[in-house]
Amino acid sequence: GPVENRIRLLLLPGLTGGNSLFAPLLAQLGDLPCSVLELPHHGPQGHDNLAKALGDQLGETPFVLLGESFSGPLAFRLALRHPSAMKGLILAASFLSPPHPLLPLACRLPIPANLPAPAWLLRWLCIEDAAPAVLQLLENEIRHLSPQLVRQRLQAMARLQSPPANLSLPTLHLWPTRDRLVSRAAAASIGVHCRDLRVSRIEGPHFLLQSRPRDCAQAIQQFVTELNETA
Repeated sequence: GPVENRIRLLLLPGLTGGNSLFAPLLAQLGDLPCSVLELPHHGPQGHDNLAKALGDQLGETPFVLLGESFSGPLAFRLALRHPSAMKGLILAASFLSPPHPLLPLACRLPIPANLPAPAWLLRWLCIEDAAPAVLQLLENEIRHLSPQLVRQRLQAMARLQSPPANLSLPTLHLWPTRDRLVSRAAAASIGVHCRDLRVSRIEGPHFLLQSRPRDCAQAIQQFVTELNETA
C-alpha cells in the first residue's frame, strides 16, 4: 500500500560502480521505489571526494541509502553530512576500515585490461554457489572496467581512515557469513561507529546481494517498514 512506499531506496554500487549487479536484488524488492546512483568514472576516487561529488544527488524525498562493499564508507560519509531526507543507512558486505590486510599488496599487482577474470577465482572469492547468470553479470561488469579506475578504488580502500564521527541514524548491516574479501575485524568495525545498529547475518559469500537476493530483500523491506512506522 501507499504507507510502505513513503521511503525510497537509493543504492550505491560496489567497486565496479555500475548498476547492473543490483538486478537480482531489485527483482526481489517488489513495489519499494528504488534508484541506483552510479559512481563517477572520473576525478579522485577517495571516499571523501566521492561523498562531495554525490552529495547533491540525494534529493529531498525521504530515502534509505544502501552502500554495497566499496561504497559502504561512502554511504556512511554521506550520512554524516546529515541530509534531511535520509532516514536510515544500509551497509551490505561492507566495512568502515580497510577491508583486508593484503589490500596494499593487491594495489601493486598489475591489472590487465579487458581480461575476463577466471570463473573459478570469482566463484572462490565472491560468489561460490551462485547461479551462472550471476557469474555472467559479474564477468561483464569486470570486463568493462578500466584498470586505472580499479587501481584508484583499491588504493582508496587501502588508505581508508576511520570515520571522523559516529552515526546515530538507524543502520542495518547485511553481513555475509563467508566473506573472503572483507575481514571479520573490518566488518566488525561497523559496530564501533553505528550507535543504532541492527545486524543481519546472512549465510553466503561477499557478493551477498547477488547470490542471496531474496534474504537481503526481506531484511531491507523489514528495515524500511520499521522506519516508515516510526516516521
